[in-house]
Amino acid sequence: MRETFNSVTDMVFTGVAWFVGIALALALLAAVSAPRLMKLDADRRQRRGDEHYRKQLQAATDHAITTSVRARLAEPVTDLHHVPAMRVTTGDVIARAHEDFALEVPRDHAAAMLRHRLEFRGHARWPDLITDAFDDEEDQTP
Repeated sequence: MRETFNSVTDMVFTGVAWFVGIALALALLAAVSAPRLMKLDADRRQRRGDEHYRKQLQAATDHAITTSVRARLAEPVTDLHHVPAMRVTTGDVIARAHEDFALEVPRDHAAAMLRHRLEFRGHARWPDLITDAFDDEEDQTP
């Protein structure tokens, strides 16, 4: 009987020892991986913030272009040989981003997004387009 008691208590103590060992190993793993998980979370929040900024800048750019197109179409046609020019500048994009989203946009970001959206929407090929978005691009070519 004594041998059975010893084998049962040995099994219980062995099970408890394994349980405590596994719990300690998991606690150590959590302590070691916590900084890495925090960095991954911070990186994810940064990407989400960058994507949010890009979407707001794109929306502000589209609003500025749409306002310019509508202003051009609203002008009366007095001469069929003269088409009123469409004017949209990086300043329009910066002002629209500030008005719509209270977003401070650097000039180079506004110019890059304006170039992208003009090309995407097909306005970049218009012969009567007046913009300064492509001025920065020409200055950087060697």
